Amino acid sequence: MKAAILQVMNKEKVRPYLYILPALFLAFVFVYIPFIQSVFSSFFSIRQNGELNSFTGLENYRKLFANEIFSESFANTFRFMILFVPLNIILIMTAVLLTEKERKGNRIYETVFMLPMAMGMSSIALIFKYMFRPSVGIINRIIGYDIPWTNDAFWAMLSVAFLGVFLDFGLDYLLLLSALRNLDRSVVEAARLDGASEVQVFSRIKLPLITPTLFFVLFISIKDALLICAPIMVMTEGGPFRSTQTIVYYYYIEAFRNSNYAAAYSISTLVFIIAALITFLSAKIERQGVHYES
Repeated sequence: MKAAILQVMNKEKVRPYLYILPALFLAFVFVYIPFIQSVFSSFFSIRQNGELNSFTGLENYRKLFANEIFSESFANTFRFMILFVPLNIILIMTAVLLTEKERKGNRIYETVFMLPMAMGMSSIALIFKYMFRPSVGIINRIIGYDIPWTNDAFWAMLSVAFLGVFLDFGLDYLLLLSALRNLDRSVVEAARLDGASEVQVFSRIKLPLITPTLFFVLFISIKDALLICAPIMVMTEGGPFRSTQTIVYYYYIEAFRNSNYAAAYSISTLVFIIAALITFLSAKIERQGVHYES
């Protein structure tokens, strides 16, 4: 009898792992193995047909850092990040605060704010491309100014940042709105009874309590800024004069247009290292400064 009970308990412990085996298998085949191969191949010279030629050590990385186009793409990535991340957080928090209270008609605004989740990235990027055209775009007609959105480096980067915010808006808005609405209302009401203003309630009570979700959205935004490629491919194609060409878009050009696989493998490895450092930093900050209990 005891042996039968132990056997059932062992089956119950093993069963959850059986459910995730298909996902682990797919991740291992299509993510981990290709990544390991990429890191390994980055230390070799590679023919245009993809075959490894000779071991070169860190030579591919040396050439990469000596390449002005790579340096420019690397700098563009962080310029985009500086524009996109604060803009994303500010606009999303504004929308969340405007719709925090469940009023009549708020469902309409919530639906509009979450609509980007139901739209395809390529179609959104194509719409933005035509909206931000300097001569015939609707954005310039609405604001009444002739802004060279696609012909100037700064404005082109800003237009891509707006596109990135729109693409991320739906999910980030949903996460922060849920966090704000699920706070302990007794704490908020107690502060109001003590005479705290709405600004004080938000800055000293609500904001600290939603910090875990806010940090999650923040670091997801940083990750998205680091890995952005497809929206730029559709909207600006890296222009004008490579001013919006990011590091992952440069990887795409080297790998799929120029067949420069040695450089492509090196870029992918560097991007992984940067992403891993950001993830490690986010986890460290979260453990030290974020509290999940109110």
